[in-house]
Amino acid sequence: MNHNLLTFVNHACFHIANEHTVLLADPWVEGPVFNNGWSLLDDSTSNAALIAELAAGKRNTFIWFSQEHPDHFSVPFVKRLKRDFAGKVTMLFQETKDKRVVNFLRDNGFDVIECQPGIPVALDGEMRITVFPHADGDSYCLISSGGRHVLNINDCALTSAAQCAQVKASIALLCERVDVLMTGFGVANWVGNPFQAELRCAAAAEKLHRIKLQIAAFAPRITVPFASFVSFSHIDNCYMNDHQNTPQRLAQWARLSRATDSVRFLQPRDTIALGVDTAESLAWASDAAVEHWERLLGVPCELLPSEAPATPAQVRAAADNYRKGVNANLLGLPCLLELVGLIQPLVIRIPDIALTIRVSYLRGCTQLHDDELADISMTSPSAVFLFANEYGFNTTRVNARFRLGESGALQRFSRFFMPQNLGRQGYGVQHPLATVRYLLRSLMARLGRRLAAMQRRLAK
Repeated sequence: MNHNLLTFVNHACFHIANEHTVLLADPWVEGPVFNNGWSLLDDSTSNAALIAELAAGKRNTFIWFSQEHPDHFSVPFVKRLKRDFAGKVTMLFQETKDKRVVNFLRDNGFDVIECQPGIPVALDGEMRITVFPHADGDSYCLISSGGRHVLNINDCALTSAAQCAQVKASIALLCERVDVLMTGFGVANWVGNPFQAELRCAAAAEKLHRIKLQIAAFAPRITVPFASFVSFSHIDNCYMNDHQNTPQRLAQWARLSRATDSVRFLQPRDTIALGVDTAESLAWASDAAVEHWERLLGVPCELLPSEAPATPAQVRAAADNYRKGVNANLLGLPCLLELVGLIQPLVIRIPDIALTIRVSYLRGCTQLHDDELADISMTSPSAVFLFANEYGFNTTRVNARFRLGESGALQRFSRFFMPQNLGRQGYGVQHPLATVRYLLRSLMARLGRRLAAMQRRLAK
């Protein structure tokens, strides 16, 4: 690792190294994630090889995780690092209410720095990282090394010029100009049932629009699309690959406009010498990277094996345990929300075991006839996972291993698991005042949206 060198590893993982320090970001480099929903396009990387590379560098080692999603926070990597890396590693993660990630890392023997929003953390005399929280547990960071600045937007959904302006304002006092912008470019969650290809086309186009907004806002010298080198790799979700953005499509789109011609792709082990390389000097390597990814995309995706079916009793038990747990954590709030109609019971069809159930916070789990209209359909292992894990809804929404029913089903599905999301973010009996403030803000925002909609109708 040379002085002030950015090295791409895979997907959302890269490291920046100078003479004394290496900062590694989001190491997921092997194995499936999201409950057997995603696989890496390039399987040439491994935990063992990355850890050996870090050890060979003999530098002060820091690792930053942008969020808890397993394509950024890989538990197998952390476990292997604990076992195989003899030196000291300091972990960096944003401050959260639940402290689940921080406590996990400390329990595994690592030193952890909880990054305060917008407060730079000096890694040495020439390198620092500044972390900023974003929606739903995500975060972005500004890495400054040798006077050069890398803005890692990652998965943060900046969908408007106003949101980009907010991020630009947050880093304005820390850097005069962004040298390298790193941002996701692919569709990364459920978008439509198999026959709704037009929704996936629109979602892919919207991702390109986001990148254009970000380039306009940050004016980076180099833009690196990343964090999207995956395939939906289960029989339940592989249709999601049909209109995914590809590096070739994005590269061709970027060349059409002078405003976006700083876009450059990387493949594993490609590097950017910060302060030396330019968009022009990386043009050849980018073309080679695009060819590399297109070759991989041309190979049919190897589907992951399906799990053994759960029993109806296991599904019902998982649903009942979930209902009792969230009601206890939120002191019966889910029941109240259902009583006043803000949450509706969820009807789930589970075709592999011929089961249809209605799950209610008030009334529990009820088996229905198969001809009942369902909000959502999924296999029995996915249903158990959905209820049994704090991140069950979040993972399922990303891995797309389900089908939705009639119009409005996605909203009903999301609202039903709002209590699970609250618990995942640390809200509940452990932080009652923060929970009340959050709920009041949510209520006021909801009322504001309704008033705005009424005003628009009256204006017509």
